[in-house]
Amino acid sequence: MPSLEIERERTIQALCAHYASDHLTTQELELRFDRAYEAHDANELRTLLINLPTLPPMVAAPAPFYWMAPDLGSGAVALPEKRYLAMMSEVKKAGTWTVSPRTVATAIMGTIRLDLREALLPGTDIEIEVTAVMAEIIIIVPPGLRLECDGFAFMGEFESHNTDAGRRDSPLVRVHGSCVMGAVRVQMRLPGESKLEAWRRRRRER
Repeated sequence: MPSLEIERERTIQALCAHYASDHLTTQELELRFDRAYEAHDANELRTLLINLPTLPPMVAAPAPFYWMAPDLGSGAVALPEKRYLAMMSEVKKAGTWTVSPRTVATAIMGTIRLDLREALLPGTDIEIEVTAVMAEIIIIVPPGLRLECDGFAFMGEFESHNTDAGRRDSPLVRVHGSCVMGAVRVQMRLPGESKLEAWRRRRRER
């Protein structure tokens, strides 16, 4: 019989699939996440899926928390490098957007926020080169991916919060670069999960 933690993981993945299918709002997903982590038995977990539509077999199957872009075949053109610049301004990428295999993010006295949780990934390793000068760059990735962070900080902060080693066959997200009198923050969170909720979840999982 599956352990409670396995049942909890299956329930959370099912909730993510329902969220991706627009069966739940972000607020409803967050509330059900809280109840899932507080559940004491499988019956409490099953109640979280009551009254939700039946998912198609491909969606209902266990899957990582990220979404891959469709395979266009060997003749497909590789995605070009993407560059984001925030100079005394703010750049945000969130929701459904296509991530390039290589991204360059430069913030000067500004903020760049790249949220990959609902983005379409290219199916290959992803390189994100960052430069923050008196600025902040925030990168949010979903569990299930492999994550590597290497950076240089001068009178600043280059931090990574990774609680998931990822699957061996999952894409690698490599973040590298530098920050001067600024901050680069790489965080791993569930879809719809706030920074505070992620912190609470990590404490419960210890």
